[in-house]
Amino acid sequence: METQIDAAATVSSHASPMKPSQVAQLLSCTALAALFGCATEPAAPPSTAVTLHTRIPNIIRQAETQESQAKGGVVVAVVPELYKPVRADQRVLTPAQPPAEFAVFVVGNAAHAGQVYVQESLTPRLVTQPSRLQFTVRVNNQLDRVFRGQGSVVQFNVAGKLIPFDKTDYHDFINGIVPPRNEAEFKIYGPPLDMLADKGIIGIFVYDVVTATDDAGRVTQKQNYEWYFNYSMQDAQDTGQRILTGHWITAPEYQQYLQQVQEQRVFQQQQSILRQIQTAAPLAPAQ
Repeated sequence: METQIDAAATVSSHASPMKPSQVAQLLSCTALAALFGCATEPAAPPSTAVTLHTRIPNIIRQAETQESQAKGGVVVAVVPELYKPVRADQRVLTPAQPPAEFAVFVVGNAAHAGQVYVQESLTPRLVTQPSRLQFTVRVNNQLDRVFRGQGSVVQFNVAGKLIPFDKTDYHDFINGIVPPRNEAEFKIYGPPLDMLADKGIIGIFVYDVVTATDDAGRVTQKQNYEWYFNYSMQDAQDTGQRILTGHWITAPEYQQYLQQVQEQRVFQQQQSILRQIQTAAPLAPAQ
């Protein structure tokens, strides 16, 4: 089970880990709030049972479509990825007012000196991995020359709709190289699963695959390949507990939590930028 962290209620997207002076100020404010009785929300139940759902695609190749297709000495096969439900629970820490029993002891209480009272919520989540259409392309090069995916184009058609190129990724394939008499596998990616209807047909088209060149290396022949799959989205379920607790943590622990939140956001931003760059990158022409 993977546990994700989030601090939406704690820090903004530009927040940085708290400095010792800021933590001290927070501790002081927490203490004063407890002593002078700031208004608080009613306590939530500590644990609530929930049923979790996610959609899993069941993808089956149509009988009329051959998995492996040989054209001009290049055998290409396309196989769908196996999907599975995965727990990705979300953990959130939020500074909170201590319970009433701590109110008269917070200030000057050595037991909680340098600590922050937080409300910790653990929200169970069930997600599908991979989170988008994903297929493995297996290339068996029976030519006397090196196979290069350069110049090829991969197109997805889902439920009768052509998927825009900004929703697909086949750079692994077009950057692929397979020596003569060898085989290699590459990944191609379609749209996110949440874009898919409940059922339909997936068409995968690979255009302009170079299957022959002359002695000077100039392209003399290209081939196109296509596959069709039926798919249906199936409901996967699990059970979990939505848990809400309050407890003390040390200032370094809270700073570490904020640092993890910030690192996770930076990573997500970097992945988003990388996908945009890959999508915008021009396709290299065949040599």
